[in-house]
Amino acid sequence: MELISLINAGIIAVSIQGSVMLWHKQGHKGICLYLLLIAIAALFNIIEGIYFISDTFLITPVFQLLFGPALFLACVGLIHKKTSKIDALHFFPAIISIPFTNYVQIIIALGTISRIGYSVLTALKLYSYKKSLDLERSDSDEYSFQWMIAIIAITAVFNLLDLIRLNFQPYIAGELNLIGQAFNNGLWLVAIIFITYKLNEQKSSPSIKDEAIERSSFKEDSGHFLPIYSALDNQVKEEQLYKVSRLTLNQLSELTGLQPRDISRAINLNANKSFNEYINDLRVDYVCNILRSGAQKSITDLAFEAGFSSKAVFNRAFKQVTGMTPSRFKNQQ
Repeated sequence: MELISLINAGIIAVSIQGSVMLWHKQGHKGICLYLLLIAIAALFNIIEGIYFISDTFLITPVFQLLFGPALFLACVGLIHKKTSKIDALHFFPAIISIPFTNYVQIIIALGTISRIGYSVLTALKLYSYKKSLDLERSDSDEYSFQWMIAIIAITAVFNLLDLIRLNFQPYIAGELNLIGQAFNNGLWLVAIIFITYKLNEQKSSPSIKDEAIERSSFKEDSGHFLPIYSALDNQVKEEQLYKVSRLTLNQLSELTGLQPRDISRAINLNANKSFNEYINDLRVDYVCNILRSGAQKSITDLAFEAGFSSKAVFNRAFKQVTGMTPSRFKNQQ
């Protein structure tokens, strides 16, 4: 219990610190409130552990119904920079469960379902945002929250195991219960530190129009947009427009004189790629051609010359196109 209390104290400290660090960033207040919610839950865990409060007065099970919607709305805030008042309804099940805290196992079971459901919903929301960015930006990887999806997936697996432990704790040995609780709390301590670090380092995500490019339009005949794609592709390659750093769909529209919607449709229908994939594939091809010529340039210099604004994004895109790392490709030439 002393170890668990120590870990919970650490969670309180890093959660409050993370909230202070991120509060000034646009769209981050939701994630700050989520961190503070975790801190409050950790505080109640300490109090209940020290005073051995009876099940009749336990409040911590209610947090199982709060964590899911809080994380979901925090991610909505990161994407859209705001939430609506009606979103508060997500917390209604937790509020009405407060008078029934003596039914600990039932509330924990409902919390289990809630957290799993909201984890899936949050991951889908972040994935959809990444796909929307891909339609508009060549540097979408730097603004999307793919790493957050990984965090949600990892913590969801361990949360599920821990929630199973909570649901069956009356039938599990006390020591095993404490080990499981300590491990799960330790995992969250590391996760909070990582989330704070990533969000503090990451640039504020750009606002996008909801469904800016109509998905239904992609069902149209590709032949209708073939002339547009051919003209676009020739101009982009001849003028090396893909070398423009952080190129966006609107910027390419201004450079080519074509409508953003027509550019996106033409690329998607005829190249079967998103705008992000199309531009970054051309950048990778440029780097590959330079490496094949035997030019004595560093890979990093070539990446930035090709238009990549991040070495990490370049390495990821290069491996997706060629199936190998840039260094390995260079050594094979």
